[in-house]
Amino acid sequence: MRRRHLIALRGDRAETARAAAAALATRGAPPDGAWEDLWVGPGHTPPRAVGGLLGQGFDAVVLDLHDGVDGDVLGQAHGFVRGGGALVLRLSPEDAPPGAGQARLAAFPFGAADVGDRFRRVVERALARAALTPAGAPLGAPARVFRGTDEQAAVAAALGARLAEPTPSVATLLADRGRGKSSALGLALEAALAAGVDRVAVTAESPEAAAEVFRFATGSATPGDAGPVRYVAPLALAAGDAGAFDVIAVDEAAQLPVPVLQAIARRHPAARLAFATTTRGYEGTGRGFTLRFLAWLADADPRPAAHPTLATPIRWAADDPVERFVFDALLLDAKPAAAVPGDGPADVDAVVFDRDALVRDERALAEVFGLLVHAHYRTVPEDLHRILDAPNLALHGLRSRRDGRVLAVSLVAREGGLPPAMCADLARGRGRIRAHALPDALVAHLGHEDAGALAMIRSVRVAVHPEARRRGLATALVAAVHAAYPDAELFGTVFGATAELLAFRRAVGYEVARVGASRGARTGEPAVMMLRPVSARARALLAAVRAELSRDLPLQLALHAADGDLLLDPRLADALSAGLPAPPPLDDAARDALVASYLDGPRTFEARAAAITAFALAHPAALAAVAPEQRALIEARVLARRSWPVAAREAGYPSVAAAMRALRPAIAALARAAAGG
Repeated sequence: MRRRHLIALRGDRAETARAAAAALATRGAPPDGAWEDLWVGPGHTPPRAVGGLLGQGFDAVVLDLHDGVDGDVLGQAHGFVRGGGALVLRLSPEDAPPGAGQARLAAFPFGAADVGDRFRRVVERALARAALTPAGAPLGAPARVFRGTDEQAAVAAALGARLAEPTPSVATLLADRGRGKSSALGLALEAALAAGVDRVAVTAESPEAAAEVFRFATGSATPGDAGPVRYVAPLALAAGDAGAFDVIAVDEAAQLPVPVLQAIARRHPAARLAFATTTRGYEGTGRGFTLRFLAWLADADPRPAAHPTLATPIRWAADDPVERFVFDALLLDAKPAAAVPGDGPADVDAVVFDRDALVRDERALAEVFGLLVHAHYRTVPEDLHRILDAPNLALHGLRSRRDGRVLAVSLVAREGGLPPAMCADLARGRGRIRAHALPDALVAHLGHEDAGALAMIRSVRVAVHPEARRRGLATALVAAVHAAYPDAELFGTVFGATAELLAFRRAVGYEVARVGASRGARTGEPAVMMLRPVSARARALLAAVRAELSRDLPLQLALHAADGDLLLDPRLADALSAGLPAPPPLDDAARDALVASYLDGPRTFEARAAAITAFALAHPAALAAVAPEQRALIEARVLARRSWPVAAREAGYPSVAAAMRALRPAIAALARAAAGG
């Protein structure tokens, strides 16, 4: 397979557009009637649409980067380019001011001028040492047909033989992007089918994400729900609702929450399981899969396991200059420091990283980002941009006094301090605020309008070197963060909850204040907000929200169970409830005020479920008076606690989204009927 071309063009937008067209013109006449090129940027495919093209291939990809580099788009786009093709970067002059895209990292009270340009410096440094193709050099025609490698054939044959055996087993197939992982999984399934296997489930984040597996397994890129190979949604497999299968194949497994993967394995103990995933790339690093899921498999699953890998690219040449540049620019190779001796809290220094100095120190930058990548479920390339340049963020760490290695790191965000008018708008649903997760939850979702004025520090991530855990470093780092902000009234964090994380945060002074309405997109665990108050008004706020939580949490968990989207561990349910006060009484006035806050603001039904349920039970005559479709929806979701899909079907709504939108007007109709209106 031929190497791909990396071309960097500088000038204003019109100049680089002309230069890109001229560079591509050196290819001559297209081999099959037309060149298959993708231009991304203003006037062409918008950056936000690039993710929808995953799985496609192009002869060239032209990225307009005049507004700044979007790490996710760069990481996605490079994989589209076929062997022998070109990735063309349209750039402003090196001394130009930052592009307009920087504004997306500016959170109140900061503006675009406060956003740093450190990520741009990292990208420029990677460009300076990249193997660029000079503009105007003849490019030639890229390859549109790919041959599998001998490595891929051997892995597919071995995996297919394993899946054909009647003995339950587990296999994981790990590879960087472009190594033919999905096609190898499909070829293995094709071999297993030929050997007589006839009950195969294929799952992925979506049916479209499984298309490559189906193409090689069945000859059709359209995932089916009949025949010997069926597409089954991940949650259906995790719940055991889809029946029994001889073989279950999970593609891009790192895109699925670890609890869902664990449930799939637990629910199908007699099956042969195959999990394939990308380990580094636009979709995240797969570290959650590698660290958490594979460790869980080794401890909890008795089936024999195999872990083949694919190293040789199929779609482009080995040592490809485009891939090398993207890995360099996005730190996709970042790893924690080398093996760490027995350093504990007495052997480290707490530091606040100067992000300008960090960018100049490539080793320390790789250690910091490597720790964040290593410790968290799915770290995507654009996270690096945010970590380096967002003006509301700060990086704290612990460095070994012995050699300066970074052993722990914490990313924190300054939040709150919002003016009263902004808080009033948030409380009434007249706007949202970016990058203020704690005020958004407290004001918009829980209805505590005054909370937005508090000066808050949110812990975004905490990561400790994997070889230095359980030595007290995380506790020492959190204490250093607390000490660094003497003016903070409230410390908080929002994360995908596990019993272990809840216990750790409680040990350093935090308490559960809110449980989200659905599972976290990255982790699969419920999103939980924990708070550590400092000022008197913050302590009063926490007492109030915990009293509300004690009343609402049992019903919230029951609704989660009905929806089947949390797969909640009983230990976690107990940990969420631990230490809550006795539920306060809900008299008629308090109930009606909570219902009114749901009707007039952005609160979700789940956040006011206890009050809304009590209101509906108290007004049976009013319920009988509302429109039949609205009454059926209230009866199904509110009173019978049906899942959203079942409630939508029973009430006659065309989709879950339509039913969710209809519930607030239905409750409003009930309230009017109860008031005699």
